[in-house]
Amino acid sequence: MTFIEETLEGLDISVEYPDSALTGIDAQAEVSVEQIRPLSRTLFYAGLFLESVSAIDLIADEIIEGVYLFNHYEQHVRLKITMKTDRTTPKFPTIGDIYPGAVWHEREAGEFFGIDFEGSKDKRNLLLPVETTFHPLRKDFKRPEQAGKIQ
Repeated sequence: MTFIEETLEGLDISVEYPDSALTGIDAQAEVSVEQIRPLSRTLFYAGLFLESVSAIDLIADEIIEGVYLFNHYEQHVRLKITMKTDRTTPKFPTIGDIYPGAVWHEREAGEFFGIDFEGSKDKRNLLLPVETTFHPLRKDFKRPEQAGKIQ
């Protein structure tokens, strides 16, 4: 049994093992929105650290996919977790209270993809002005000069 299998034992999560030489990912799983917090807690107590939280705009499917990367210093195992939400009102639960460093990543993904990280205590923009109402990493984003002005 691998370190990841041992860590995730008892959780209803199906793990795949891509070619890590090609992808840089040792294991990956897609989870539901309801699973991300219990999973994150399990990973935290198993000693995995959070590398990043980001997203992909799957505009053709009307979905925003959250992408979480976890790693472990001693086991040298990189785990990719994904979950999907509706693109119209994208919401994911925060994991910032489990991994405090996630707050920064969630703020960035919220700002650039329009995701609401429910339960987060800090949703301020990191780079764009406070009054910004667009999300520049969405596939249907138009640059402000193309749209006429910054909104």
